[in-house]
Amino acid sequence: MTLPALEVINTAQPAHYSSRVIENRELSDRYYLLVLERPQGFQDPSPGTFIHLLVPDEGRFFLRRPFSIMDADDSSLSLMVVEKGQGTQIMRTLNPGVVMDLIGPLGSAFPRMPGKNILALGGGVGLAPLYYYDRHRQPDDCASYRLLYGARNRNDLFVDKYDWGKTQMGFSSDDGSQGFHGNVVEFAREEIGRSPADVIFSCGPNPMLKAVNAFANEVGLPLVVSLENRMACALGACRSCVVLTRDNDGERYRTVCNDGPVFDSATLVWDELPEA
Repeated sequence: MTLPALEVINTAQPAHYSSRVIENRELSDRYYLLVLERPQGFQDPSPGTFIHLLVPDEGRFFLRRPFSIMDADDSSLSLMVVEKGQGTQIMRTLNPGVVMDLIGPLGSAFPRMPGKNILALGGGVGLAPLYYYDRHRQPDDCASYRLLYGARNRNDLFVDKYDWGKTQMGFSSDDGSQGFHGNVVEFAREEIGRSPADVIFSCGPNPMLKAVNAFANEVGLPLVVSLENRMACALGACRSCVVLTRDNDGERYRTVCNDGPVFDSATLVWDELPEA
């Protein structure tokens, strides 16, 4: 089942800004929450859009890093970051007041689904846009929204270190240390038996998204995904983040940064999606 084309909801108007770190909060051994001042004039971000950050280290890092927006208000932007390399390792040590250079908001967003029951599946930093959707959705955006978040263990779910507010969430851990014992797709199979859904949203690493796509096909539900491909310019110019897609006009490569990162899963050629 194919959803309406998502290009119509790519309304982001990115611009170049300077911001400052407000808070850098440890969530687990690997994850942290980076809270930045919201620059004056920064467009209201939609769930799924992201910002492109330059690591402030005297020109050592040439390429920016993309981060989905986890939350935003009139004065701040919150980013969930996982430490994976030297850049994110340095960012973890940034103190309040450090100046950050950023471009955003960028990309497409998860669509409104009036009258539909949404089951959202997140893994790793893929939690960010799915959590943001629930935090800022309006009553007519969907009928209901249920978010399932899976990780390796309790430590990476940081259930005691983040205020989840009124979000209707379920947790799963591979080792059974918190919530459902198993991965988030196995958890979803159990949940959907108790509470049917009309559509699935998902964001996480590509191997997880492939498993979610297989699950969505199994239960006959449309799926909307946000991809986490590596990118360089994030403006659609360098085409380093392209993925193969298929529609009525045939196959073509589309950029994750500009045409995405949110896609109707039915348009993706899943066998050609990179593993990481």
